[in-house]
Amino acid sequence: MKAYILSMGVLLTMFFSACKKNDGGPGGSCSLPSTSVPSELVGNWASGYNSSTDILDAYSGQYLGNAFQSGKYFHFENDGQNAEFYYMVNGGTYSSAATRAIGTVEFLEDHSFIFHACKAHYKGWQNGALRVDRDATNEEIANGITRKYYYSIVTSADITYMQITFSAGDEYGTSFSRVP
Repeated sequence: MKAYILSMGVLLTMFFSACKKNDGGPGGSCSLPSTSVPSELVGNWASGYNSSTDILDAYSGQYLGNAFQSGKYFHFENDGQNAEFYYMVNGGTYSSAATRAIGTVEFLEDHSFIFHACKAHYKGWQNGALRVDRDATNEEIANGITRKYYYSIVTSADITYMQITFSAGDEYGTSFSRVP
């Protein structure tokens, strides 16, 4: 009987220690501030840039790639939880990098929101080989990934965009389109 009770205790200890904490991953939440998201902003928003400069090998004439590409993506849910920010940059033929952050979003009355990152991960490639594959440090999350954005909704030619700037009143920003 003692062996049975001891075995059950060990199994229960193993079971409860194997459970993951709720850390802001998909289906989870983190304890950072969040608010309801304005209904017109709920969903997925993407922005991208692609340089029109092509790189050619001057000796062989072989096409080597595009000079520069970047893409940004936000995901907002109704309650401000499970927000996501993704940023990708491709530096032509030799390097590319991506950052993915999960967290919460807090919308403020001044047409701004704060993306509060719970966690983030970096990946970086050089000449096609993965060189960086690590979680962001707490300092990187607090001082770079968590940040305030100002937004406005703009409609042009029957397409609605979310315009984002880093300071209030800045008339130049990045346009994000709604994506599925």
